[in-house]
Amino acid sequence: MKKYDRDKLNSIPILEIADLLNIDLNTSKSCKCFKGHDNKSPSLKFYENTNTYYCYGCGIGTKPINLIMDYYEISFLEACEILDNKFFGSNSYSLPNIIRVFNKKEKYTFSPDKEIYQSILNKSKLSKQGLEYLESRGYTIEIIRKYKIFDIEDIYTFFRELKSQWSEERLYKCGLLKLNDEKYLSSWWKYTIVFPYFDLDNNIIYLQGRYLNKSKDELRWVNLPNVKSSLYNMNILNSCQKGDDIYICEGITDALSLNQIDKKAVAVMGANNFKKEYIFLLMDYNIFVVPDNDSGGEKFFTNVKEAFFNYKTVTQITFDKKYNDISDYLQGLKNEK
Repeated sequence: MKKYDRDKLNSIPILEIADLLNIDLNTSKSCKCFKGHDNKSPSLKFYENTNTYYCYGCGIGTKPINLIMDYYEISFLEACEILDNKFFGSNSYSLPNIIRVFNKKEKYTFSPDKEIYQSILNKSKLSKQGLEYLESRGYTIEIIRKYKIFDIEDIYTFFRELKSQWSEERLYKCGLLKLNDEKYLSSWWKYTIVFPYFDLDNNIIYLQGRYLNKSKDELRWVNLPNVKSSLYNMNILNSCQKGDDIYICEGITDALSLNQIDKKAVAVMGANNFKKEYIFLLMDYNIFVVPDNDSGGEKFFTNVKEAFFNYKTVTQITFDKKYNDISDYLQGLKNEK
């Protein structure tokens, strides 16, 4: 098997590759994504200064090799072969012919409704029950306030007030209502602790709920149906420098525990939820993955490692197997003291 110089291939000017693929860019180096999901405005952007690309619609992006991979939907080695032959090989080398088939049945994902989420946050508070629970898990009042954690004690009053202020259709399109047999129902149905998500501009973009007293076979964490999930604590990257250590956790509570001991941590929504768009956000940092001590944790680390395979090495954080996750481990160390 031929070996390729990854750095050499990724140094090929990204705009030359775009031209090679007949990607027609406007004056701001943007265009509609070749993945076929755009209807109105361009979402695929090329960055000449960093020699990268990124689609703000579907999350594809980064280096030149990946542009070939994404465009032709081929493997890393196949993409290297194309670039090597076209730019450093024979002038007679021909690019592959492709036929694009898009999945018309792809599930629609709604966008965050920052206005509604912010309105909820402005009126929110944390009850004595919620505070006692979070403190029992080892979180300080400072960390609870910093991350604006709140709870909903009376779920029925909460949704009744929402419906009095906003239309049911709008509440549905931001995930707070779900549709069942053509009827709008509340997405959460019992006492819920809520963890807000913020983007890099500190706008609230998601709300994830946690039930304390769940019945057998019931989910503990509840999300907003059909709303695009995000990276928890993303806005911590605003205080990071290139080369800083970033810890990627499997869940919110692990990220909170690490941030409480001055580690810069973010979290994804479970083992299978690491997205390609997160690579673009985290590329400049040293990546440490903090999986749970179970099969899901093993899968989580594998998913993150494979996502970064073409870019950098990631390091797994391990701890005593008697603890399920890093939160329990840190709490155990505190109890031992």
